This record gives sequence, C-alpha cells and structure tokens, in this order.
Amino acid sequence: MTRSSRSSSGVACVVLAAALGAPLGAAPVVTQDTPASILVALPHDTGPVRNTSAQPQVVASFPVIVQGARWLRLHFADVELSGDVFSGSGAILRITSLYDGHVQELDAVGIEQWGRSSAYFNGDTLLVEIVAPPAQDASRARLALVSASDLNAPLSVCTNADQRVLSSDPRMGRAMPVGCTAWIVNDCNSCLITAGHCAITPDNLDVIEFNVPLSLADGSPLHPAPQDQYAVDDSSTQSTGFAPLGADYAHFGCFPNPSTGLTPFEAQGARFTLAPPPAFQAGANLRVTGYGQRATPPEWNLAQQTDDGAWSGSQATTLLHQVDTTGGNSGAPIVLDASGEAIGIHTHAGCSPFGGSNGGTRSDHPGLAAYLAVPQGVCAAGLSLVGGPLVSVSALGATPLLAQAGGGFVPGTATLHYSFDNAPFVAQPLVAGAGGLFSGAFPPAPCGATVRYYLSIESSVCGVLTQPPGAPNTSFSAPAVGFEFVLRSEDFEQDSGWSTSTTTAFAGSWERGVPVNDPLWGFDPLADFDGSGQCWLTQNTQGNSDVDGGEVVLTSPPLDLRGGAVALRYAYYLFVTVADGSDGLRVEASDNGASGPWRSVALHTSSGGTSWRNHEVRASDLAAAGVAATGDVRVRFVAFDGALGTVVEAGVDAFRVVRSTCAQIESYCSSGAGGATLTAQGTASLSADDLVLRAGPVPAQKFGLFFCAREKRSSVLPIGVRCLGLPARLLPVQLSGNSQVLDYALDFGALAPTFDFQAGELWNFQCWFRIGGGASELSDALQVVFTP
Repeated sequence: MTRSSRSSSGVACVVLAAALGAPLGAAPVVTQDTPASILVALPHDTGPVRNTSAQPQVVASFPVIVQGARWLRLHFADVELSGDVFSGSGAILRITSLYDGHVQELDAVGIEQWGRSSAYFNGDTLLVEIVAPPAQDASRARLALVSASDLNAPLSVCTNADQRVLSSDPRMGRAMPVGCTAWIVNDCNSCLITAGHCAITPDNLDVIEFNVPLSLADGSPLHPAPQDQYAVDDSSTQSTGFAPLGADYAHFGCFPNPSTGLTPFEAQGARFTLAPPPAFQAGANLRVTGYGQRATPPEWNLAQQTDDGAWSGSQATTLLHQVDTTGGNSGAPIVLDASGEAIGIHTHAGCSPFGGSNGGTRSDHPGLAAYLAVPQGVCAAGLSLVGGPLVSVSALGATPLLAQAGGGFVPGTATLHYSFDNAPFVAQPLVAGAGGLFSGAFPPAPCGATVRYYLSIESSVCGVLTQPPGAPNTSFSAPAVGFEFVLRSEDFEQDSGWSTSTTTAFAGSWERGVPVNDPLWGFDPLADFDGSGQCWLTQNTQGNSDVDGGEVVLTSPPLDLRGGAVALRYAYYLFVTVADGSDGLRVEASDNGASGPWRSVALHTSSGGTSWRNHEVRASDLAAAGVAATGDVRVRFVAFDGALGTVVEAGVDAFRVVRSTCAQIESYCSSGAGGATLTAQGTASLSADDLVLRAGPVPAQKFGLFFCAREKRSSVLPIGVRCLGLPARLLPVQLSGNSQVLDYALDFGALAPTFDFQAGELWNFQCWFRIGGGASELSDALQVVFTP
C-alpha cells in the first residue's frame, strides 16, 4: 500500500508528529529533506564491444543529454567490464561532465559498489565511455534511467529571519538522493551518523558528498567532483527508519572512493567526537551545521550552513534546541559549542516565528549505542567480501575470493581463515592488488564438507578486525561441492508453465514482462536481472502498482528433483518501505504437487532498493523444511503486504535448479550374501556413449539383469537389499558365462524410449541375478549423474 504522498524524486515522504510533553510550542515533526528531481528514461545499449588493438582504447562512447538540467546521475540496467580488475588492468567505465570536466572512472568492482549508478554530475550533458584493455573479452553497458534536477522544487524555512551562515566543516557530508546531512564520527572505522528517516532504503541513502559547492543562481544544487563522492555500503546501514522524536537515528559506512582509494575520514582528515549530553543547561549554546534548503540567497540552497542557538529542553532520549534549520538539515550533529562535542542528532522541525523548538535524538540513546557496539559491513571490519559471501566452495579445484580493504591497515596483515568440517582454522595470507583489493583462494575442499571461513586485517587505529565481526566465534559458511549440473534454467522470456493466483490482495498480481520502469513510481526495478528482457513482477504497470491488502502467489510448474542433491537458485527483487516483517517475499515448496502441504524454505523482508539480489535454497534447507526430493516438487513465491501505508514491490528472475554431486558415478547401499558389487567402466557422458555396467562375482552361466530408477530406497528382502525406488525399469537379460560377471553396455541410441536419460539427471542402477536352485540375489547399487 502506498504512502499518502511522495516527493517528485519518487521517494515516498511521510510527516510524523511526536508528542513532546513540554510547554515549548508545537511538537516537532520529521523534516522533509529530499531535493526535487525527475527520472528520465534514456535507454542506450553499447552492445558487446572489444579492443582489437595492442593498447588500451575507448571502444564505446555515447552522450547523455537532459536539456536544461542542472545536474545528472546515471542508472545502468547492466554493466559488463572485461579484464583483470585485481591487477588494475580491467576495463573502465568513464563518465565525464561537459559542464565542468569532472570525471568518474569505475571498474567492475566499483560499478557494483555504486549499485550500477554513477556519481552526481553538474550540467545537462555527460559523455559515457568504455575504455578497454587489449585482447580481452567483450565489455558492455546498458543505460536505463537518468536522474535530473527539477527546477520546481518547493523550499521551506523554519523562521522568518534565517540566521544561518555559510560553513566549510570537512566532517560534514550531504546524503543523496534523500537530501539529508551525515557526519563522520569517532568510532573505530570512522563511519557516519545521520537520521533514521534519511536511511529508509538503500535508494534513500546512496551517495555521500563532501566539499559541496554553492548552488546555482536559481537554487539548483551543484555537486562536488566524483573524487569527493562516496558510495554507501548498504550492508553497513543500521537505521530506525521513520521514527518518533528521540528515536530517529542511523549508522553506516562508505566504500573507499574508486578514484582516490580513500575513505571519507582519510580524505577529509577530521571527525566528530560523540559524547553523552551533560546535565541540561537551559540556554547553553548549541550548534547545528548541515545542508538545509534555502530560498534567499538561492546559491546557499543545499550548501553547508551553520547556526547556533539555545538549548531549550532535554528528556530521556530527546534534545530540544532553538537553532535555525530547514529540510536537508536532518541527520546533522547537535554540537555543544563549549566542548565542540556532538551530543545529539537533529531530526525534527518545530520552531516558527511564534516560538517552539526543533528536536533530535540524544547521543546516548541505547539503540544508537547498540548500533555502534555491533557495527555492520565496512563499519565492522577493514575487509569486505566483493560480491558477498560465497554460495559454495569447489571440491575439484581452487575457489577464488576477492576482498576490498577500507581505512588504514597494517601491510601484510590481510588474512583468509578457513576450516573444513570444524577442523582448526587455517590462516592464509591474502595477496594485495590495485585499489585496496586483496585476493585469495580456498584449496579444494573435501566434497560435501562444510567450509567455515572469515577474514581478518590489522587496522592502524583499531587493532585486529574481522569479517564477520566476532570471528572466529562467528564465521561465514558454504558447502563444498563437486560436479554441478543445471537441471532447469528459466529467464522467463517464454511461457514455461508458471501460474499466478491471489489470496486476499486486491492489487499487485504477478505479471511476466519487461519492467515498465515508470519514472514517477520509484519502487520498481530499472530492468530485469539477467539482461534477457523479461522477468516476473508484481503488477508490471505504470503508476501505483504494488501489492495491497494481502498476498499474491507465483507458482512453478512441476520440478523433478528425484535423486536429491538439488539446490534452487533465483534472483529476487524486493522493495519494501517497512522492514518489520509484516511485508516481504516468502518462498514455499511442496513435494506433493500443487496439493501441498506448502512449507516455507526462505523468507525475505529487507528492502534491496532498486537492486536485484541472489539467493540459494540448498538441499539441506529443503530437507530441514520437510520437503522430499520427489518428481513433482512445486515452488511458489508469495509477495505479502501486511502493514498499512506501505509499499511492497517484488520480482523473480534467473530461476535455476542445480544438482551438485561429489562424483559422476558413485557406489552406495549393500549387496546380498554373495558380496556382488556393481561397477562402471567408461564415463557418464551421453555424447561419449561408453558407459558399461559390470556386476560380480556372480555364479557362472547364470542369468541376470540390470534395473534402474530415479529414486533411492532401502528395502530389506530375503535376497538382499533393494536399493532403488519404484517404478524401476528393466534392462535386457544377460548371461554371466564362465567369467562370473554380468556386463551390459548402455547403448543410448539403441535403448527403448522409456530410457530417456537426460544430462544432469541422477539415475540409480542395481543388478539381480540367479544363484541356482531357484534362488536369486542382489548386488549393491550405483548412482550415475549423466553429463552432456
């Protein structure tokens, strides 16, 4: 369900009132900060481009023009940059403003850290280029949207006589696109603090700008050079979201700038000291510095300004003050002038020509202290995993790992620690590369093992830091896999049997198609995930199209998971404006077709902004949920809206069913009393067609046959253990002769149509044979995963 109003940037806005409980005038309300902007659809695809020369060169270029715009920001549907980013020789996406010549260069890691978006550029014309190294794979860029200034921005001023003056505090940043204030704080990794309502989703709190210039004569904001802009690490953000006065705060960090390699603190060289407020001192001088809106002079609009005023009230978690602020000041530090320490966070407006007070959250709020005590993402460690934690580790060869360092660190201390099946951790130094990158690799792991791992680095300020925090008591984990076979791959370009239904929702039904990307509805994805064009989305139409009042369901066709060892992988899109669990995307599975029962195997409730994310439901997840590996497993995606006044937009793309096995051919089960075993010669390749089954020892001159089935079962019979499920398919009868073995060559081309072996399928084989006197016996069994 949608909020009651939203700004022209597509970011929803809510005005919250908070009872103050003090006779100081009207209660402060949360300020509206977002500078007005528009989204313009300007799709452009460079197509695959290569450098065939012997030197790096520009292989693609195109202009981006929004006439009359004061500033622009680019949003790409997809960017593929070839080459070796670790060595610093990869392709570069270069963006240049033709207004002031500012340049941003992003490699394959940088473009992902920036959420496939650019910095903010001044002017209405940009030049986009791909600079590629020689003799590398193709590169490609697909532009989708452009954010541009809107000259019809409403401004508001707290008092009739605005006392703010220009300021140049290096510790202050402008948060974009939400248009708030953020500031560097003296925690371990010198991260940042702002208001909770400035960090509702990753799209609100996306870029932090320092050294911001004055605005244009009409009030349109100008932006600093890309070297002074920093992408926010979404995984580091801890935020209350919209919250009442005295409970509105957020803590987060930024990736190093891709051009300078510096963090905000390293570049700016200063940070605030966060201190608890002293006992209330009525009239004591407080200061608020930030990037507030301003009508006169217009050049000061959204530029850094400061003012001081009286401390007017204090409660358990609330500070009140009479310092001039406007929209855009939200998140600014409330500084006690006498000490220069930050004792609060400005969040709410309440002063007027007739009195009242502005307000904020005290610096000693227990919730803020909890955020600072358990930082996340780049705020928690000097190293972050590029691309996130690994889905799996290979049992067949080395598995590479790439990490990004932030902040000052001691050279030679970056380390990967790994453990196989709870063995002691092994420390492996990481290799330093360009731009603060570090590389390492896991050795081949025992197939089926659980691999635990973490990263560590020694900070020059904070000592040894780990990722995840608390390691080795906490660690990342991933399964060790051998061979992987894709059993089903869906890009949703064609109708493949998925169905939709609605339970209680009255809007937002699932639809398959190319995302409409409405520039006036900022909650939808810019494009599909895999670049094929189409995906499944909740009500893929212009305007207000989210899920309202209940659940909408997307159900798969039958999935054949017989044989087990199967994982479900998919890309999902989820934009929610409230992350309290009442809205989200639930994934369920049934091993009994559409009849159920349906069991939950994954739950997504956090917003990813306008970015797609990947998830894997492992075989162990299915088993833990009680979902058996049958021939008619169904999966359904349930987008649900359980809260009033919220937005829920969901999507699904790149759905895959993947089988992982430690060996293509593997024995299992137990044989009969005679100890006959089943072996294989040749390979499991369907194209090689050289697989021969052999059972022995068996009595000479006895008949027997091989049989096969998709499912396993252990049934104890008088003649041995039947290791296969039903139905079983019988291969032709064979005679052992004098060699005491039974052989059968699987000639795939000559087999009956019922033996329709497919690549990736797991089949089980066993042998039955006569032993004389009317008696018979069984061999053990063989599992075969067929390959192309």
